[in-house]
Amino acid sequence: MLDIHPAHHAASTWREFFIHIATIVIGLFIALTLEQAVEKLHQRHQRHQLQEALQRDGVANREYLKDNIAMTQTIMDWALQQAATVEHAGPTGPLTMRRMPAERLYATDTGVWPAAKASGVASLLTASEQNWFEDLGNLERVTFESNASLKGQLNVAYGALNQAIAGHATETPSGELDLSTLTAAQRSTVVVCLRSIAEQARSVMRGLVSYNINNEYILVTPHDQLDDPQAEKQYTKIARENFDAHPALQYTFSAK
Repeated sequence: MLDIHPAHHAASTWREFFIHIATIVIGLFIALTLEQAVEKLHQRHQRHQLQEALQRDGVANREYLKDNIAMTQTIMDWALQQAATVEHAGPTGPLTMRRMPAERLYATDTGVWPAAKASGVASLLTASEQNWFEDLGNLERVTFESNASLKGQLNVAYGALNQAIAGHATETPSGELDLSTLTAAQRSTVVVCLRSIAEQARSVMRGLVSYNINNEYILVTPHDQLDDPQAEKQYTKIARENFDAHPALQYTFSAK
């Protein structure tokens, strides 16, 4: 704040006294106004920096999401194809199974939002912005974090398959797994495990596509219009495009 220094001589009349008081009041008012203006400029700058950082996160996550969705499709195709292979081999016939392609699912980069909430800077955003970014954070947690997440359940399904073929898998020269020693009951269990992997992969894709829809909507919509009823048409358009691009979700999603 600005320092206000009163005159050193004492007021000799009431008029001088009131002028003296008025000068102090006006000075304090100006100082407070300037201080508030500086604070608002600082907050505006902080808000702008946060919005830019969140936008950078969103743009970078586009590639993560694209690669992850493609990977979940690969997992589904592999699991269903191998289930069909096991069934075709019958209860006692020769059986080889392809290994799962050596790929990984990478969590989206959401570090900016938790940090903003922890520091209190997130409160500078509008309520609609906070709601949308919080929703993205929730989707990320549901999809990737902990064993209870969608990805965690996919890992559990993989573990069940590994357990089902343990002690029976022999690697062939081509890199496939020879599972011919599995009994009829064990082969049925392997089919169930493979179909579970396919379903869990579909669930992961569902989470990824949901995240991608919201992320894309935030990136292309002015932040002061995120909750505008007119902007809902843009959201619906993005959702339909995402659904149409992933036929595996056509029976689990609706863009309406």
